[in-house]
Amino acid sequence: MAAISSRSLLAGALLFAATAVLAACVSPGGSAPEPTPTPTPVPQLDAVGAWGGPSMVGAPPALALADDGTVTGTDGCNRLVGSWGDDGETIAFEQVASTRMACEGVDTWLSGVDTATVDGDTMTVFDGGGAEIGTLERSTDIDPSTVPSGDAAAFLGTWGIPSTPREPSITIRADGSAGGMDGCNEFGGEWTIDGDTLVFGDGFSTQVGCDGIDWLAGRATATVSGDTITFFDESGSEIGTLPRTS
Repeated sequence: MAAISSRSLLAGALLFAATAVLAACVSPGGSAPEPTPTPTPVPQLDAVGAWGGPSMVGAPPALALADDGTVTGTDGCNRLVGSWGDDGETIAFEQVASTRMACEGVDTWLSGVDTATVDGDTMTVFDGGGAEIGTLERSTDIDPSTVPSGDAAAFLGTWGIPSTPREPSITIRADGSAGGMDGCNEFGGEWTIDGDTLVFGDGFSTQVGCDGIDWLAGRATATVSGDTITFFDESGSEIGTLPRTS
């Protein structure tokens, strides 16, 4: 009987080891091993909705975070437009742009927004250096599903000059509210977006009688082209325009 060489013994041992490993990797039914379960994603912050900017005439600092990842708002002087996301702990704002109006006596701290955290109904805002610059309270009377998305950004801001007596002006805010002066009466109310058209909803108005100067009271819809907003009445007829002032 021929002697078995050490090389043959080594080859046999290697073959046996490979067979054992292969058998361990296949289940008795011949199927592949079960994949490792995917970790459950970290819950995201409850940040969608309107922050700051109560429904009143004027434009206090406000942000509206839409569920499509867009953010719109105002720093009290200039409108803000950008995007946002979060990692379950911190909100990160990206590519936030603003208009460049100068407003005397207005603290535009919100223009420095970079990140934020949320604790209950309070949003704490930080600048690019990580310093806290202010807080915003959640507008609890606003349904998050109605917060304007990026399509509404062109309408946000102030149109006309509010400080000019007996002249129409309107401020359209990120929380879905609008308010101003029709040249005679102070008004406020809600708005929504339908395509590229802003639609005015329910609202209020004072009841001073002023003949011939309150055309803005008849507003039903509006469109924007550049820095001009055009208003239409319920019949679709144009009733007037206003320039952007902030």
